Amino acid sequence: MVRITQILSLPPETLNRILLLGGPGIGKTEITEQYARELARKEGRTFVDLDLLDDTAARRLAEDCEGHFVYLRVAAPHIFPEDVSIPKPIASGDVIDFLTPVRLKILSRCRGLFFIDEMTNVKRADQRVFFYSLVQEGKAGWSWRLSPDVIVVLAGNLPSMSVDAEPLPAPLLNRLTVFNVEPPTVDEWCAYMERKYGDAWERAVCEFLKEGPSFLFEPPKEPEGLEAYPTPRSWTRLAVQLHILGGIKADEDLVAEVVYGNVGRSTGSKFLNFYLSRVPKEFFRKASRAVENV
Repeated sequence: MVRITQILSLPPETLNRILLLGGPGIGKTEITEQYARELARKEGRTFVDLDLLDDTAARRLAEDCEGHFVYLRVAAPHIFPEDVSIPKPIASGDVIDFLTPVRLKILSRCRGLFFIDEMTNVKRADQRVFFYSLVQEGKAGWSWRLSPDVIVVLAGNLPSMSVDAEPLPAPLLNRLTVFNVEPPTVDEWCAYMERKYGDAWERAVCEFLKEGPSFLFEPPKEPEGLEAYPTPRSWTRLAVQLHILGGIKADEDLVAEVVYGNVGRSTGSKFLNFYLSRVPKEFFRKASRAVENV
């Protein structure tokens, strides 16, 4: 098993057709996008997140993507074979052609990374067959072909951690390199928060996790329920929310509920004892190395 952050050091040829298998909220999506952005920078290309393009810009890019690196993340359960090739009658009336959605058309022509998330949540047999062809041959339907310059990365949760997750068929697994991944270190998570949020997060979360690194990720005891549990994703959400609540001077009961709602009562109570101590919050809101310098 490797840390999710270690995939950042893989060459594109190794990352291609890889399945990242790990717990929910450990950073599979964030790290994959970070990899795509960094690869675009190394290749001197302009990074483009296809989810953020309007239809007009997407059509222009489909016609000319020279110098661009495209990125598209999709949830596998939301993609169906009929979405790829849409029937279109030809004028003669006795034959049909097939249309391809513009973002998939871009992936057939451009350099980029196609991230297929929640792969272990796919239920329908025809969807699974669709992904067999996509992963092995880079094609699907009657007319869509994936560009050989596109890296395909898949991700999924372990069945023991998600009630929706299921084992994958052996023929599909045989088409993939399976990486079992675990969460980043606390230092890696804190560095990520600094890069992404600057001063707009509560650094007390980082200091608490440094005191107890095991609290960064505590998978649920049962794969379904109503109790929150700590993951890098939920700590990220909590750190941002606490920064906002600090600005409005929210009362302690409200703060406690926000904490419990993100990381659960067991871990949340430990964090609250730390956070609501007599240590001034400004102590944690200084520069990232404030604790070491004081």
